[in-house]
Amino acid sequence: MRRLQTVLEKINDPRFVEKLIVTLLLAGLALLFVEVRFEHQAVLAKKWQAWIPLIYSGLMVLIGPFALFFWNRGGKMLLAVAFSLAPIIGGFGFWLHSKGDPWMAICNVVKVVCMVPGKIPLDVEGPPVLAPLALGGLGLIGLVICASGLSYEAKSK
Repeated sequence: MRRLQTVLEKINDPRFVEKLIVTLLLAGLALLFVEVRFEHQAVLAKKWQAWIPLIYSGLMVLIGPFALFFWNRGGKMLLAVAFSLAPIIGGFGFWLHSKGDPWMAICNVVKVVCMVPGKIPLDVEGPPVLAPLALGGLGLIGLVICASGLSYEAKSK
């Protein structure tokens, strides 16, 4: 109960909130690591590209606590740089999942979304096209939090 009260008292401190959000993002990346490892099981031995999101999210889970510990001594900058890679990796994954034709892949997704549930056409198959963009979204959120924190620190000096 005392710890919850302490957390509630700190919730108005922007530095605390930044670290809390980054911690939640890192937890999300850890879950994403497990999910991608499961979903990519069949292709890991066939395509080297399937390892990219696993290596990235695994490294983020490893460096995240280190960077949080050194938050005001370069950790925030390290995470800003690391989070900035996620949209690039997510975009590359989107390209790969769409088999090099993102427009047609998005059209197929929209077509299926607009259909009556349970009536998915047989010609729509393959990896989930939009899934890699989740990695990019987590990275953008992390980048915004870390970059806004960097400008906040600069203003207060």
